[in-house]
Amino acid sequence: MTRLVITISSDLFDQPEQEASVRENLLVRTLIEETLKEFNLPQDALYTLRIESNGRLLDPEKTLEQQGVKTGERLLFSRERRAPRREVILGNNASRIMFSTSKRPFFREDSRGEIFNIDFQPAIIGRPDHSNPASRELLAVNLEGYEGAKSVSRYHARVTESQGQFYIESLAEHNPVYLNGATMVRLGEKRVMYPGDKVRVGQITLTFGIRQSATQYISNAPQAS
Repeated sequence: MTRLVITISSDLFDQPEQEASVRENLLVRTLIEETLKEFNLPQDALYTLRIESNGRLLDPEKTLEQQGVKTGERLLFSRERRAPRREVILGNNASRIMFSTSKRPFFREDSRGEIFNIDFQPAIIGRPDHSNPASRELLAVNLEGYEGAKSVSRYHARVTESQGQFYIESLAEHNPVYLNGATMVRLGEKRVMYPGDKVRVGQITLTFGIRQSATQYISNAPQAS
């Protein structure tokens, strides 16, 4: 099996540059996970690898070979600039804020029709990191086990509420969120969600809804005043 000799550099390492021999069919996600273990870095934050020569972000769900990484390549390893630490690493109520409204949001996963009630904010959409058991508690929408789940990042998106409106955000550049099919929610943006809106994370589509009580649902977007 072909192996690549690459250099991984980061200011997170004691020695900024590290040479590594890796399989060309290695998933970037796996390389990131192995790097975290090798250098004893926290595994409850978001990390990326970029090609140093052009700054291109590597897709964590594709192999090095698929993304054209060759022997001699230099990769930059860094912590993501989104997802503040307190939201990622705390798995208890200290990181959660109550809603300012009596409305209670939920998502329906379209393929199975299963409902995810959103009971706190920030509410993370993703899948658990099995090396960090606390990550499961943090997830409001856990998509592990669904078809296409591998296309969803561990911390893919989040939902927040302000003054009665609910917002969706993307948590990483390489994992965009799409609202109603065509609208990409870019890193750093907030998009208002209305009942019936479709949110796509990876290959999974969720329908947003709001309930006023345990039995009353809001089925239409609010009318402009």
